Amino acid sequence: MIRSRAKLWVCGWLLIGLSANVLAQDDDQSAPENSTERLAERRAASVSGLGEWSLAQAYPERAVWLDLEDDGRALAMFQPELRTPGRGALIVLADEGQNAAEGLSGPLLQTLAERGFAVMTLGLRPPPQGLVRRRLQPVGPEVDEQGDADEAPDQASVMIDVAADDALAELVADYRNSIRELLDAAAEDMARRGYEQPGIAGIGWSADYVTGWASGRDSLAGVIWLAPAFPPDRLAALPELLAAERSWQVLDLHGSEGLARRHGVARAAALGRLQVAGYQRQAVALANPPETSDADRLAGRISAWLTR
Repeated sequence: MIRSRAKLWVCGWLLIGLSANVLAQDDDQSAPENSTERLAERRAASVSGLGEWSLAQAYPERAVWLDLEDDGRALAMFQPELRTPGRGALIVLADEGQNAAEGLSGPLLQTLAERGFAVMTLGLRPPPQGLVRRRLQPVGPEVDEQGDADEAPDQASVMIDVAADDALAELVADYRNSIRELLDAAAEDMARRGYEQPGIAGIGWSADYVTGWASGRDSLAGVIWLAPAFPPDRLAALPELLAAERSWQVLDLHGSEGLARRHGVARAAALGRLQVAGYQRQAVALANPPETSDADRLAGRISAWLTR
């Protein structure tokens, strides 16, 4: 009896093992059918960390994959004009850390299309953390109660700071280059669709990036800043950048209250002192940061300016 039971246990384990092998073989045989889909999902997820693959599945009729260098890809949302005749086209770069449908991007895609514009929105991966920390640092040396600047750091600290600054500068340069590559790909895709002179808009910190990109191009309907934010060094260089010869104009749409209004007035004054032409500032009632409910109001200003 004991030997019979032992044989039964052995047979049972052998059957379980054989079943597992058969299931594994079935999985292996079915893997090639889904391998392309899984590879595409991994590639999409590795581009920006913005959940692009899920976004593409949620909006398949709007999703456009832009080919970048080094076999990279980026997801854009594209909506042709929903009113004819068409009134133009616009590329919108989301604020840092937002995908192509987050924040103002998604609502603007719809509201501007309803006003007769073809719109492509782009997501933007977060910047290097060092850049974010630098923005929070006070500008200039700290001053003590006697009015003297802090004592000079020792040589070792200076060397460390210089090395850190060089490393950060390289990261920031790579980040900005990746944005230029993204905007190049978007402009090329729009041109293939027949929109050869689109406008370009940047939300928040992206206002800086779209302006730098546009400085090397002529075929643009205009550059639009939506609730813009500029790092101190980039803000200081802005008047000289816009004072250079260019064929496009700038629309600065900023909040009408608090710091947003004060910063907008200061930007306009700095540009005015250099008599920079082709710049217009408009204060708009906006939440801080802008919300979905602000999109229709901004779309009206953008539409009126682009068709002026």
